[in-house]
Amino acid sequence: MRFSNFTSNYNPAVFGILLALLGVLILTPDTLVMRLSGLERWPLMGWRGILMGATLFFIWRLFPSQDRLQELRSLGSWQGILVVIAFGLNSITFTLGIAETSVIVVLTAVALMPLVAAMLSFFMLGEKQGWLGWLTIMLAMLGVVIVVMDGGNALGQPQGSVWLGAAYGLVTAFGLALTFTVTRKYPALSILPACALGSFLSGVVGFALSADGTIFIAPIWTIMVMGMLILPLSFTCLGIAPRYISSAIVSLMMLLEMVIGPFWVWLGIGERPTATMIGGSLFVLCVLMFHVVRTSRMSSSQP
Repeated sequence: MRFSNFTSNYNPAVFGILLALLGVLILTPDTLVMRLSGLERWPLMGWRGILMGATLFFIWRLFPSQDRLQELRSLGSWQGILVVIAFGLNSITFTLGIAETSVIVVLTAVALMPLVAAMLSFFMLGEKQGWLGWLTIMLAMLGVVIVVMDGGNALGQPQGSVWLGAAYGLVTAFGLALTFTVTRKYPALSILPACALGSFLSGVVGFALSADGTIFIAPIWTIMVMGMLILPLSFTCLGIAPRYISSAIVSLMMLLEMVIGPFWVWLGIGERPTATMIGGSLFVLCVLMFHVVRTSRMSSSQP
């Protein structure tokens, strides 16, 4: 069934909001399931990448297409290769970040994706940010620094480097922002198979670097839920939602992951951030909400 047929009897904006909300809610328990799997970073990356890539490709095949062969050919363009690399990179660095340090540190850094997209749009699309836009970026970075500086005091977190985990989160934000910015600039590029291929390649890297005997030690339900339900379904919903509502609204709703994701991990396994970390994360949330609302109003006021 085509989405256009479904939305013909309903408000497209409401449908888009519900679709984005569904995608975010599906995504929020991802980090908890990652912890429950008990896998080391490389086999965890392998399963997530391979299964997500295969499921995304299957979902893409389900959607009607006027020229599916042309969509596949678009992956061979430099834009397609760039998106494949960018999405594969963020798949790798997000897994490494969650394995390295506290969930709230990584998700707070990843939440800077709208601001990274704003910077990329400045260089790639010529969109001016103004002094208020650059001030927003600096304030958000300050909030991330507050979270990271107290990150070592979180209870139940992996004993890795907090700063390295935050750096992985920032690279993840860059990979996602680059993916969406390139897709926005080149609408002829088919995003779903590009993301599927990027995910699959990240999984190949993960399995290639996995030690013997570490790949099949996880509960099977955690592997299946991560790779075949949470990741592909959430990214499919979030990828379709901007067809019906602005990308700014989608970005605003994606901030729910930064709030709900650490809560699930706290509730599920007792990984508890400090009050300072929560305060810094909420500061980043407020700054990002201001940025998204401001840019949404600017876009709506333009002819």
